[in-house]
Amino acid sequence: MQGIINLLDILRAHAEEYCIASHLFTSIRTTLDNCIANGVQIPNTLIEGLRVSLNNLAKHCEHLPMTSFSILKLLGLLSKEDTLRLWVQSPTFLADSISEVQSRLEDELRLNLFFKLPQDRKKFFVEPLHGWEEAVDRFPETISNVEEMSKCFALSRYAAAVYHACQAIEVGLIQLGIFIGVNDPKSGWTAVTKRLETIVVKTKHEDLEQKYKDCRLFLEQMHGLVEALKSAWRNKIDHAQGRLILMAVDFTPDIAEEIIIASRSFMRRLATEMPKKPT
Repeated sequence: MQGIINLLDILRAHAEEYCIASHLFTSIRTTLDNCIANGVQIPNTLIEGLRVSLNNLAKHCEHLPMTSFSILKLLGLLSKEDTLRLWVQSPTFLADSISEVQSRLEDELRLNLFFKLPQDRKKFFVEPLHGWEEAVDRFPETISNVEEMSKCFALSRYAAAVYHACQAIEVGLIQLGIFIGVNDPKSGWTAVTKRLETIVVKTKHEDLEQKYKDCRLFLEQMHGLVEALKSAWRNKIDHAQGRLILMAVDFTPDIAEEIIIASRSFMRRLATEMPKKPT
């Protein structure tokens, strides 16, 4: 999944730049046609404007190789004084070169398949770590899963988004298990929830170790968040035997977002409130 999404990130298209370039090329062609019809020379401002337009468009044509090739070729010709003198005297050659770039652009855009990302999903794709800053700062091993979770959600791959949310949660569960003294070699959901229940529900305050007394409120809140996660995941994710496994492949946007929000809340509280080891 990571390779696919990174590829999509690289091939991000800026449709507005193609529209702007096409409009400018048409405008320049109109000016050139007038020059040709009236037998006048090309104004220097047109040449400079063409250079700027071509350079701006080139930045967005990495995945349009033939268009990029035509742009670079035309920019190379525009840098040669003898070519410019020829074009000033006979604008037809320049008009044909611009038409070539415009034609290549239109053809390659036609060959590619473009998807529109809804505006309300853009933030998940562009800023995948937004809202998770505290969690990834304390648990940097979660970064890749948080990024993939956000981007999968943005691209409507809800089961994949939930899967990566579970992977991020696993990191937090293991770290919480270490703090609360889980002895199970397969530390995970089941072991951590049982240990939390023992500390928070089944053990009197005066019988707790001092380190647990000092953060009793934090542990109670963690216990509550774990119960919230269980509610969000009910009949969707199996948390038996210490592992989080998807029980369904079809997730609605609302369910996926609910799981992501609950997971983020858990990880943020864990990152900001779980006592750190003495250094």
